[in-house]
Amino acid sequence: MATEKEILVNQKVYPLDVVFGAAFVNLDKCYVFIDKGEKNQWKVRLRGKPGCSAKEFNALVGEFENELLNQALRAQIAEKTQKVRDLIVHRALFSALPASDDLGLDDEVGDYLDDPLGIAIPWEEKFGKEEGSPEQAQKKEGSGEEDPS
Repeated sequence: MATEKEILVNQKVYPLDVVFGAAFVNLDKCYVFIDKGEKNQWKVRLRGKPGCSAKEFNALVGEFENELLNQALRAQIAEKTQKVRDLIVHRALFSALPASDDLGLDDEVGDYLDDPLGIAIPWEEKFGKEEGSPEQAQKKEGSGEEDPS
């Protein structure tokens, strides 16, 4: 037999996001149904999952009501500290940007062709052609050298 209880929650004290937060915390313990009640109320129906005893369910209802308070307090704190959190995140992201001189923005003319690491140099120019390649064979034939193999 499934245990069930309906709770009427004041919308002015507990906005819908607070009710959702409390419901989410308890989803693993019971089924939660939220609907619009009469005159600024949310109608929340809790139903115990199979195997939930009446005693466990009563404790669960109390936990849900406590979680409503917890979520309401979290929402108030989040609202009051929104500006501070935005400033902290803004400062962190701004300080992570490289300085303008690191980007080469202060140079009069930034040459994109500069290659101090030699990345744009072809492999053959950097290390020479591979022994036994068709190009090397053609060079040896043209120079009159014999292949030692």
